[in-house]
Amino acid sequence: MTGTDYESGVRAAGAVAFACDLKAGRMRFTGDLTRFGLGEAELDWPGFLKRLGPADQTRLERALDQDRIDIRLRVIGDNARLSYVRLLGGRVSDGRFEGLMTPAGSTADGAGRISEERALANGVEAGEVLAWYQPVIALDTRRLAGFEALARWERPGVGVLSPDDFLDMADDLDLLERISDQVRSSAVADLSSWRAAHPASASLFVAANATVSELVDPAFCDGLADMVQAARLPAGAFKLEIAETEIMRDPDRAADAMKRLSAAGIALALDDFGTGYSSLARLDMLPFDVVKIDRYFVRAMGADESAGTVVRSVIQLATHFGMKVVAEGVESAEAADHLAGMGCQFAQGYRYAGALSPDAAEDAVVNGIEGRFAAPG
Repeated sequence: MTGTDYESGVRAAGAVAFACDLKAGRMRFTGDLTRFGLGEAELDWPGFLKRLGPADQTRLERALDQDRIDIRLRVIGDNARLSYVRLLGGRVSDGRFEGLMTPAGSTADGAGRISEERALANGVEAGEVLAWYQPVIALDTRRLAGFEALARWERPGVGVLSPDDFLDMADDLDLLERISDQVRSSAVADLSSWRAAHPASASLFVAANATVSELVDPAFCDGLADMVQAARLPAGAFKLEIAETEIMRDPDRAADAMKRLSAAGIALALDDFGTGYSSLARLDMLPFDVVKIDRYFVRAMGADESAGTVVRSVIQLATHFGMKVVAEGVESAEAADHLAGMGCQFAQGYRYAGALSPDAAEDAVVNGIEGRFAAPG
C-alpha cells in the first residue's frame, strides 16, 4: 500500500492524525476536524484536557504512562456536543506520542454529563459532599441512640442531592473512596463535638460504611483507628458498617482486618443482613457487634409470612451470638412494636426521620423530635 492509499483510507474512515508533545504542552491535529466539532488544529495541553470530562482526563493521563495508546474518550466540541473518539498510537520519543484519532460512536448532546462530572469532582474537592445523619432509635426507651452517617451532596444553586443522584457518577470518576473518607471523617468529628457539648449524649454512637476493598487495605485500618483515637471517642462509639455481600467478596482478608479494628475499639456492624445467606455459617467467626436487617424484610414482614420468619430468625441468631440488632426501613409504630416484641433492640427509618443535616441532627441530640423520639437520656 502506498502512502497515498493510506492517507485516502484514513480520510475515508474520518480519522485525523494527532501529535501530543507533553514537554511542550501541545496537542496538534492534522486533518478535517469538523466531524469532531473542533475548530483549532493546535491546542495547549490544559486546553485539550478541558475538552474532556474528569474521568476521561484521568484515564488519558494514565494511558500516557504506557508506550502504546488505545483509548476511547469523549470530546466536547466547539458546539458543546459530545463526540466519542478513539486515540490509537504510541510513544515516538520521551514525552511525545503520535497516532490517529478516529470516530468511536455517535455524536450526542452529552456535554451536560461532562459538566455534571466536573461539578461533582469540584464539589468533592470543595467539601460539598458530607455526612447527613439518620437517627437510630432504642426500641425499649424510644430515645435517640445514635446515627447512621449518609453521604449528601450540598450542591450550590441546586440543593441537597441524595446518593442515588451522584454515586454512580462518583464511581465512574473513582471518587467513591474519597467520598467515604469524607463522610467518616465528618461523622467522627461531629460525634466528638456533640458528646463534648451535650453530656446527656455520652452514650451516643455514629455508624458509617466501608467497602471490603477499603477494609482490606492495611492503611485504611490504621488511619481509621488513628482518627477515632484522635477524636477521643470511647470504644464502640464509632461503628463501621460493612454490607453482607461485600464481606463475601473476600471473607478471609476481611476477617483479619475486622479483628484489627475490633481490637482498636471500633465496633463492627453487618449491614443489609438477609440479602446474602452465604455468610450465615460464618457469622460466629466474624467479630461483629451489630447486625442490621435489610429494609426489604422489615417492610415486607407485615404482609409476607416468610419475610417475618427471616426477621425473627436473624434476631434469634444474632442474639445467640451476643450481637445487637438494628432493623432498617421501619415506617410505622406497628412495625416498631412488632420488632420490639421479637427482641430487636434498635430501629431506623422514616417512622423516626430521614437523613438530617448536621445542625438538625444536633438539635435532635438535644431535643429529640416531637412525636417521633426523645433525646438521649
